[in-house]
Amino acid sequence: MSENTGNTGNTAHTETTESTTTPRRKRKGLAVGAGAVAALLLAGGVAYGVSENSDDDGNDSVRTVAAENRADNDGAPATAGTDAASFRDAAEQAIAEAGGTGASSVDVEGAGHEVEVELDDGGSAEVHVAADGAMRIETEGPDPSDQQDPVLDLDALDDAVDAAVAAAADAGVSDGTVDSVSASDDRGVTYEVSVQGQDGREVDVDLADDFSVVATDLDD
Repeated sequence: MSENTGNTGNTAHTETTESTTTPRRKRKGLAVGAGAVAALLLAGGVAYGVSENSDDDGNDSVRTVAAENRADNDGAPATAGTDAASFRDAAEQAIAEAGGTGASSVDVEGAGHEVEVELDDGGSAEVHVAADGAMRIETEGPDPSDQQDPVLDLDALDDAVDAAVAAAADAGVSDGTVDSVSASDDRGVTYEVSVQGQDGREVDVDLADDFSVVATDLDD
């Protein structure tokens, strides 16, 4: 079954194709192939993405959603932001597109963000939000043996990022930037934040609900 929706101008165009013959272990290959097609099909400043669904039990799927190409003010390709606002924006886009209840983690990956979205049916979606607004959504159905991950309080990301960067500086890594933030279900830990230093060192910071530092782990 296929579905086509499209408008003129800067509106994204999505095509969905379903198949039940491709094993689940090949889903990432389909995602890469769809992304390559999206990169090639450019018209009027809009990249047209191709969505492909594949699963062996009807619960898993991969699809891509392409969006208007954007660039920085100097004309260079857009890059992933490492501030709290960029993490929050990527998470909100991913949640909305995947139809989720919240985001359990946001990571900087390549020129975008990788967002883990929790779904209301007990499943999850891994959403890559590119800096140009394009998205790749890989959905996994619910597993009765697994408990859903806690979700981030997106309104609290500013405080979590600030606290983690300060903790990293106290650990000896100054001028660090956050490259990952996750919700945690460990006792006494609400946020797990990874801070990358300019010198290549990385600090993992565990924060409590009040943003106090529970632990820091410096990776030399």
